[in-house]
Amino acid sequence: MRRCRFTRHDWDAVVVRAQRHAAMHIWRHYMQGVYRHLMQEWFPATQAGRGLKSDLFEEAVTPHSLLADLGAESIGIDFSCAVVQAARARLDLDGRTWLCVVGDLRQLPLQSGTITRLLSGSSLDHFAYKADIATSLAEFVRILKPGGILVITFDNPHNPVVWLRNHLPFSWLHRLRLVPYFVGATYDCDEARQQLEALGCTVTDVTAIAHAPRVPAIWLSVCVARLGWKPLEAWVTRLLERFEAMRYWPTRYRTGYYLALRAEKSVCGRKDTDLRGRHD
Repeated sequence: MRRCRFTRHDWDAVVVRAQRHAAMHIWRHYMQGVYRHLMQEWFPATQAGRGLKSDLFEEAVTPHSLLADLGAESIGIDFSCAVVQAARARLDLDGRTWLCVVGDLRQLPLQSGTITRLLSGSSLDHFAYKADIATSLAEFVRILKPGGILVITFDNPHNPVVWLRNHLPFSWLHRLRLVPYFVGATYDCDEARQQLEALGCTVTDVTAIAHAPRVPAIWLSVCVARLGWKPLEAWVTRLLERFEAMRYWPTRYRTGYYLALRAEKSVCGRKDTDLRGRHD
């Protein structure tokens, strides 16, 4: 397993570069649609309370916001100061005030039992060690209210492309511009389920999402966006969306780039002090 420490300065630089690449909007629109569909399916429409989104990268670099889908009182958190500042600037354009904070997912600056809906979209895939993932999951469960719902995705190690990427040196991939930021440890299906259940959650759904082949799809999206022909952009968007039908195929764990799990915190789960101590 590769070891790398991606600092706040590194993430600040990533978001600055991403803001310059407007030609990625087709790909980002596709990914936001994937997550929006997952949220609509797995979060109850009538569930009241405050939501949390565990990163703000999309809000910082695109005009679309998944944070808004979590509810008007929701909170966004990110490790990068630049990401939080850029997200605040974009989100303020809709006339509402959003709470965006800088924080480490391994030590969330939130009180226990205050969140009813938590979306973590591949936020825990940037740690070098699985122990850090476990610590963050314990924090997620700590801040959830009893009966609260966690929707979380991980890089899918069952996908051969993701498995190969995770076993190649990050310096090679970064130099070739195949990976703009560090990707580290991840969980497979069994590990993710077992860790969440050990923290007092019930895993109700598991699937794989984002089935469009990433590198060719991004290349096609960028080329089409640079042409600026809207009918062709719309056709490519529809093409990418059609790949999501593969979520229902028996081979979904081989083609999806992310594992997705839905977990509910037990109403009579273990104490928060126990959750903090369970990191194995």
